[in-house]
Amino acid sequence: MEPTLSARDRSIFAAVVEEFVQTAEPVGSRQLTKRYGLGVSPATVRNVMADLEDLGFLAQPHTSAGRQPTERGYRYYVDHLMQAEPVGPTERQQLRQRLGPPEGAGIEELLAATCQALSVLAHQVGIAVAPRFEARVFRHIDFVRLRGSLVLVVLVSQSGVVHHRPVEAPEVEDQRDLDQMANYLNGLLVGLPLSRVRERILAEMASERALYDRLVQSALELGQRALGGARGEEGLYCGDPTPLLDQPEFSTAARMKELFEAFEKKGLLLRLLDQAAAAHGTRVIIGEEQGGLGLRGCSVVSTTYGCQGRVLGSLGVIGPTRMPYPRMVGLVEYTGRLLGEMMDHL
Repeated sequence: MEPTLSARDRSIFAAVVEEFVQTAEPVGSRQLTKRYGLGVSPATVRNVMADLEDLGFLAQPHTSAGRQPTERGYRYYVDHLMQAEPVGPTERQQLRQRLGPPEGAGIEELLAATCQALSVLAHQVGIAVAPRFEARVFRHIDFVRLRGSLVLVVLVSQSGVVHHRPVEAPEVEDQRDLDQMANYLNGLLVGLPLSRVRERILAEMASERALYDRLVQSALELGQRALGGARGEEGLYCGDPTPLLDQPEFSTAARMKELFEAFEKKGLLLRLLDQAAAAHGTRVIIGEEQGGLGLRGCSVVSTTYGCQGRVLGSLGVIGPTRMPYPRMVGLVEYTGRLLGEMMDHL
C-alpha cells in the first residue's frame, strides 16, 4: 500500500524529480528552494527529503551529496503526480512530416519512420510492434518451389505487408500445380481477416468437393501449413539507439555494451510491447518492472495504435529512468493517434 503524502511533501518530491531529470545530479535542499519557490525553508525541505528517503522514494548516493529518485519514487511520481504534456505545434508538424511515407509505401515503412521520428524528437529509442499477423486481411498467396520438397509461401495482406515462410510440401512436385493451388486459395480467401482464414480452410476441407479433388485437398492442406506460423521477431521495429549514448547513464563502455545487447533481445521486447497492447492504453514500465530484458536503469513508455476502432499494435520509447515522463507520455500518445490516422489512409 502506497503512503499518502501531504500537498507540501508532494510538491517537494515533484521538484526533486524534475530537477534531477534536468541535471542528472543529486538534488540539494538549497537548490530546490532557490529554483522552485516552494515557500518553505531549506531546513524544512531537508526534513521532507529525509522522510521521502525513509519511504524509499529518494536515495542519497553519497553522504555529502543531495538525493535522487529511486525506481519506487518514479513509480509514485508517474502514478500520482505526473500529468502528460501536450505536444506543441512544432513537434506535431515535425511528426507529420517524418511519418509521411513515400507514395505506395506500406506498414513497414510507416512503422520504421515512426520509430526514427520518436528517436529524434524524444532523444530516446523509438520502438514499435507491427500488427499481429492474424489481425491483417488476406490479399494474395503464392507458392514457389525451392528445392526438393521445400516450397516458399509468399503471403500478402491488403495493407501491403509481405510474409515469407518455407514449408514442406512433398505431395506437390510441379510448379504448375502450385500455381493452380495458389489461384484456388486466392479465390477462396481474398478479403478475409487472417484470423478467419484457417477456419475457412478447415470448413472447405470438410466439404465434398475437397474429398474428391486431389489438387483442392492439397491446396487446402498446404494453405493450412503455410498459415500456421505466428508473427516472429520481424514484427519489431527500433529506431536509432545512439541518442541514448548522449545520456550520462550510458557514458561508459560497459553500459553501452549492455544497452546494445538488450536491444538484441527482440523476443523480450516484443513481449513487453504486447503487454502494453493488451492493456489497451498507455503504460509506463520503470526499471526492474521490465523483467529479464536487461535494460538496467531504463524505462519504457508505450501506448497502443490502431485504426477503424481496432487495436493493431503498440509503440513507445525506451530511455533512462531519469526521463521527462510528462513529455514522453504526451509525445508517445500523440504519435499513437497520428499513426492510427495515417494507417487509415493506407
